[in-house]
Amino acid sequence: MKATALILAAALALPGLAGAASRHDAELAMTAAAAALQAAERAGAAELAASDLGNARNGMAQAEGLANARDWTDSMLAAEKTRADANLAEARSRQARAEAATQEIEDALRALRVEVDSAGG
Repeated sequence: MKATALILAAALALPGLAGAASRHDAELAMTAAAAALQAAERAGAAELAASDLGNARNGMAQAEGLANARDWTDSMLAAEKTRADANLAEARSRQARAEAATQEIEDALRALRVEVDSAGG
């Protein structure tokens, strides 16, 4: 009874995975993954999140290979993982840029404080 309930819950939680994925499902997932990869690249992930971007690129190659083999379900899953990896690469890239900007502002404030202290003393 418990096993049946768990399987049912898993099937309801992942409606796209409840049955075998179609070619259309895999193509949609690969399109979304490709868009996420492009967004990560535009965000500078090649320089700031190279490892995550590399994982996403490898995942895309795997998804494409599975699609060429007509393994639609695994292709869709690989594409969805690719999208997640690309989103992570983009987020880490944006975080690195934000941290660098914050550090620049803190450095400028520190310099201004030193200047104000020197002028006042």
